[in-house]
Amino acid sequence: MAQGKRLLMDAAVRLARRLSGAHAVSLRELAREAGLNHNTFYRHFSSQEALLEEIVTDFGTQLREGLRQARMEASSLDELTASVVGWTLDFALAHQDVFIVAMRERYGPPGPIRDAVEGMLSQLQDDMLRELQMRQALPPLPESTLRPMLAILIDHTFKLCFEHIEAPQARAQRLLMAKALFDTLVLGSMARQAVSSARPIAI
Repeated sequence: MAQGKRLLMDAAVRLARRLSGAHAVSLRELAREAGLNHNTFYRHFSSQEALLEEIVTDFGTQLREGLRQARMEASSLDELTASVVGWTLDFALAHQDVFIVAMRERYGPPGPIRDAVEGMLSQLQDDMLRELQMRQALPPLPESTLRPMLAILIDHTFKLCFEHIEAPQARAQRLLMAKALFDTLVLGSMARQAVSSARPIAI
């Protein structure tokens, strides 16, 4: 990636966190924060929205690759949650600005940036389903049963990340919470499927 492009992306994230949101950043402020001439912006981006979408895409790519490695490198299924959630907490702490901005945009007004964040989270769920099934870490349940469970796990993990940014010393407790939630949701999904399968068909 060109140095000027990276400088603009990093500056946009820093400013968006300090201000009320990504759309509050002016191009002059952005150029000044990046240490570049304001005309440089259009050499790399067609619009401010294009810049923000690029930030979300870059953030998502780093997340997906790191999570994939964490899942594949876990020494055992019992260590899988700690490996994945631990990596995510560490990533959030090391990339606080972009993490907070992306999640803030998710709950912001409708628009292309919120759509981009939701798309990134959908990709994370697809990866999670495929890679956990590959490691045989999920029960043999229909995808329609597994996906709501994975959505809850993703939302809870990001909530833990926000807490971790504020108080990183509680990392061990958060890993225990994540493991307890995973086990509870798996057992609950299995029980729900068993009840549904045993329910008599109405005539």
